[in-house]
Amino acid sequence: MRLNLLDTKIKFLAAAAAVLPFVLASPPALYSEVKVTPVGSISALGGKYYLDSEAASFNGRFDAFLSPALKLGESSDLIPVYSGNYSGTQDIQELAGGGVLTRQRQTHTVSLKYVYTDEFDKYKPRVSYSKAAIKETKDEQWGKGLFDYATLSFGFEAEQERPRGTFTESYDFYQVAYPNFSTLLSRSQSVFNDTDTFNQLSQNAGTDTMDNTSHRLALGYTWFPDPLVMQAGYDVTYRLYGDQALAANPAVGQSPFKSDKRADVIQNLNFRATRTLRPLQLSAAARVAYLASNQASYDSSAFKYMSDYYSYVEFGFAPAVNFVFKSGAQFGLTLDWSRLYYLGRLKQDEGGNYFPSKINQTVWLSSLSVRLPVYKKLFTRAVYNYQLSSSNMRYEANYRYNYRANTYLAGLEWEF
Repeated sequence: MRLNLLDTKIKFLAAAAAVLPFVLASPPALYSEVKVTPVGSISALGGKYYLDSEAASFNGRFDAFLSPALKLGESSDLIPVYSGNYSGTQDIQELAGGGVLTRQRQTHTVSLKYVYTDEFDKYKPRVSYSKAAIKETKDEQWGKGLFDYATLSFGFEAEQERPRGTFTESYDFYQVAYPNFSTLLSRSQSVFNDTDTFNQLSQNAGTDTMDNTSHRLALGYTWFPDPLVMQAGYDVTYRLYGDQALAANPAVGQSPFKSDKRADVIQNLNFRATRTLRPLQLSAAARVAYLASNQASYDSSAFKYMSDYYSYVEFGFAPAVNFVFKSGAQFGLTLDWSRLYYLGRLKQDEGGNYFPSKINQTVWLSSLSVRLPVYKKLFTRAVYNYQLSSSNMRYEANYRYNYRANTYLAGLEWEF
């Protein structure tokens, strides 16, 4: 179901209203002295992007964060947040199940969170709404991008601080809509002279195949074996594509699409360790991700059917070194390595010919950042990112698997 603007506003207001009972349930005396603490940051960076040694034009990045946090009493806080960003540099983004080159992006998010503290326990209902606009070409208009999307979410988090560590549990519901994305088949009836042929091909095909709803459960634990801070977390997401039918195998006499819908289960397990030796901070994070999808793919040009097309297992490791000085100066170096194994997607050569082996992809991302104080809360900042993606997949008419990307950014950042 596609979200129009009115429906989205109604659902956001309804979700925001779900937070209000937690606020109103607090004693009125708590609101006798409401304290507002505005915090935020704004950064404007300009720079250059290189993809496979080909330079793009000089572009920039803009980020803004604003939160007029309200202290309602000793045990109640209301935290509205606006965050927005614009990126004018090219980038490879994971969209529609593969790496797609985007030229410009902007995202705007508004959220509301209520925090109730009961001694060593905290309860946090929350709601948010965001819109993202993505340009794949220079002449594309804002709001007309194929992969533009809107996300409505609401959830609840509980936190318990105990002598041995802190436990967190959360549930979130997400609804994502792509207003400009619809299947080519759903818009191609005029191309077919044979109505019966069109009806057969389009049966169960769906229209808004990218729209989805998700339920996410997460568990976390943080403990402090001196001199370390340790964090472990697990989350599982069930995602349903309500208008995306499963691809069938014509080789066994099935029509192009089944009546069943696509459903994904995504599981993430992560672990992080941090040690601070002022001004030095060392950290290392490890993660494992597993996506199980019932969606398949059929390549009609090669008569090739592949089950588990979107399923994968991914491993990652990310060490980081940061220097944080009292003056506000910061120096950081981060290295992120990930290895992804597709469970059903077959590798191809440059001509599109298939091999029995599955696709794997390795991505290295290194980032170097410097932030120096200029005046009070004004800083100058510079960032360099280098990303290298390599894969045994050579056919890249649909998605990018092999590329090198460099990004240079420098500018100003203001905190308040």
